[in-house]
Amino acid sequence: MNDKINHLIQEAKQCISCMHEGMITTTIDGLIVETSPAAERILEAPPASLKGRQLRELYLLPDSYDELVRQTNSEGGTLNKSVIVLAGDARRKIVNMSVRRVGNGHQSQYVHVFQDCADLRTMEERLVQAERLATIGRFASQIAHEVRNPLSSISLNVELLEDELKGSSEEARSLIRSVLKELDRLNDIVGEYLQFSRFPKPQLKRGRVDGVIQELVLNFKAPAAVKVEVSLMPSSPEVWLDDGLLRQVLENLVRNASEAIEGEGVIRIETEVVDRFLLVRVKDTGQGIAPEIQSKLFEPFFTTKTRGTGLGLATSQQIIFEHNGHLLVESQPGKGSTFTTLLPL
Repeated sequence: MNDKINHLIQEAKQCISCMHEGMITTTIDGLIVETSPAAERILEAPPASLKGRQLRELYLLPDSYDELVRQTNSEGGTLNKSVIVLAGDARRKIVNMSVRRVGNGHQSQYVHVFQDCADLRTMEERLVQAERLATIGRFASQIAHEVRNPLSSISLNVELLEDELKGSSEEARSLIRSVLKELDRLNDIVGEYLQFSRFPKPQLKRGRVDGVIQELVLNFKAPAAVKVEVSLMPSSPEVWLDDGLLRQVLENLVRNASEAIEGEGVIRIETEVVDRFLLVRVKDTGQGIAPEIQSKLFEPFFTTKTRGTGLGLATSQQIIFEHNGHLLVESQPGKGSTFTTLLPL
């Protein structure tokens, strides 16, 4: 059995670039038994100093480690989960972590592969995503243009029909209003597709996010039972940003948060500096997101809403990619969600 485990670990090593991605192997109880040089570099730890420690101790939020292990045990592995770890002299870093379980029973081990979020090599993933969105955008544009003309014609004819039925029964007029309402909704969807297909390049300049957040909160109309709270750091650093596009992202996240809350709840917007990033967190006390859905949230056209195009988060992620940043999600069913925007300093 040990030979089989060692073979699987060696196989995992061959699947990663030891120069760029760190690897840590732990026992089933989380005790570190092996590390790669890249892991020691990313975690700013002297050679062999990590062995014998509990990996859980390296997580800023140990609950994040527990959730990764739980998900790995239930699904066989986790892919690219962003977590905050402690590096060097208690310095915080954000890494993309993947975990795989090898072996069975008490002889099982966990193989953790991770990459520094600030590493420029994550650009490869961004380029793939950008090309994918560009292809989808071209199709969306063609479909939207094909649908918009007949849709406009139908809307015009229904409005003319409404004029003809002015003296008819209330039931007939109600049906016409229902048709017009649905046509307006279709027009909004077509508009979203066209906006997605014409994705603008950000015009980046140095600035602070505080003004963007304050303007958003001032103008956002939350449901009466939902409270919006803001907790900004005393003096936020300047970052490269496009005010309009960043507001579009945050407005989308705040709107999603309000829709996730049933009844009374709180949306909280926070800023903080971690490692080489300014973090803007949008937290909600909503119903949370199931783990199996989280990996699909940023896919175009994927949505959990009864009405929605599934383009909001995909567009938001691409906007943040264009800012050379990251958009992350942390959520547990019944415990709300946190969407974190990372902007490089």
